[in-house]
Amino acid sequence: MLKLSEIKQFMEEDAASHKKKMARQGVKYYEGEHKIMRARIFYVDSDGTVKEDTMRSNVRISHPFFTELVDQEVQYMLSGDEKFIQSDDPVLQSLVDTYFDDSFWAEMQETLTGCIVKGFDYLYAYYTANNRIGFQHADSIGVIEVEAKDAEDQEEHVIYWYVDRIEREKKVIKKIQVWDERETYYYVQEGDGKIKADEKVPLNPRPHIITKDEKGELFGSSFHFIPFFRMPLSLWHKTK
Repeated sequence: MLKLSEIKQFMEEDAASHKKKMARQGVKYYEGEHKIMRARIFYVDSDGTVKEDTMRSNVRISHPFFTELVDQEVQYMLSGDEKFIQSDDPVLQSLVDTYFDDSFWAEMQETLTGCIVKGFDYLYAYYTANNRIGFQHADSIGVIEVEAKDAEDQEEHVIYWYVDRIEREKKVIKKIQVWDERETYYYVQEGDGKIKADEKVPLNPRPHIITKDEKGELFGSSFHFIPFFRMPLSLWHKTK
């Protein structure tokens, strides 16, 4: 189990890393927040005074070339009649199609977009209400892989955080999950303040999988591994 001080340290170090800095820059370009948005034009008037020209309406128009290129590449990667996951066994193929359905490919499209924009992204596995494994996209900006050698408990962890809401005076409320091979711990952080246990989560820590037995009683189990899968862009290029 990671200490609260460790969680905050890993989050701060990750936010300052070059890898995440470049990833955030990619997101800005994809969303059209180009450097031209900060462009300023000055002129010298008839009295020789330097003034800023604030009347030109098109001075900060950005062109979403990067956005168009990313979307085109995603559609190309996911297009075609051939399936990414195939089997010569019709029974197995039918089972595969059940798992890798439209919902899965919707998550995969978001993940692939993130791979191209940020260089890498993540999928994580969870147990669905239909008693099968499902997959969901996890934004790589908020995923931090902690190696065993860097943690005091000498175990591997994944920290996954996201912005839950923004309250008055732009106070950012973050939800934080810390995953290990057995369970997930839930925390909350207000702004840059202390990280504390999320009291709104009824079962904390929570096993990876919670199911009901024949009597309707709940019981928990584990994947026995951290169910986060890193998807680097190079993997897609090799696949296609």
